[in-house]
Amino acid sequence: MNFFASFTTGKLIMIVSLLMFIALIYFFIRDFYGKVVDEVKEKQAKPIEPVAVASLQKTHQLEEVINQKIANMKLDLMAERLRITSTAEVLKNLANERHLPETLYQIYFETRAFPKKSLEAQQTDLEWHAQAGITDLKVEPMPLDDGTQIYFTLHNYPYKLTAVNHRFARTYFVELTLRDVDDVRLFVVRVKASETNGREILETAIIEMKSGDWIDDIASCRLLMDKRKTEVQLMAEHREVELLKQRFILNQGGNKFIASKADSGLKKK
Repeated sequence: MNFFASFTTGKLIMIVSLLMFIALIYFFIRDFYGKVVDEVKEKQAKPIEPVAVASLQKTHQLEEVINQKIANMKLDLMAERLRITSTAEVLKNLANERHLPETLYQIYFETRAFPKKSLEAQQTDLEWHAQAGITDLKVEPMPLDDGTQIYFTLHNYPYKLTAVNHRFARTYFVELTLRDVDDVRLFVVRVKASETNGREILETAIIEMKSGDWIDDIASCRLLMDKRKTEVQLMAEHREVELLKQRFILNQGGNKFIASKADSGLKKK
């Protein structure tokens, strides 16, 4: 009773006014927040300006053009790779058919010791190589690498053959590079030979090759080498026959004795 008795009219008015003020603030904040949300939604819902649309279309078209160019480049690269691969196989087959790796290795193997020989032996070697069409022979060590430089002429055309030795752990091979008079690389091949005598070729790998008249020059050298080898074999066989003729002689007197016995037998009959 005392609480309600002390609750005067003035206090009641103040409480009611405070409640109305709080309610007013609530509705004001709600309306303000609603307007802000609506404005944001309107901004998001606005259509893109024509300039932006055109820019996006150009970007998309440019992306399509770039993708098409990339696709065309990939196709061209595949076609070029197939063409180069086919060309490489044709040249490698040609080199193997003409025995180019074997011929160049034989030139290197037979001439690498030329500078260490006596003048008389060098003259003999020059005559030997001339039978294969090789003239103007000059052999010298390479200044920087472990190898040999061989200068020679085939069919009046000068060539340079370099041989660089490579050894990795248990693997040994020599890389032969044939160059023309302008120092252009014509043929590069790696040869793995038997380490027992060095003459027998175990494996070859053609690294680089250019077509040209030099192929016929090396091929003709191969033919002359084979002809020279055949002549040497025939001469060796001829010497063997002559030696047999000297060691095994049929006595003519023995023939006369046999003939006389045959005649005497006929007379008895």
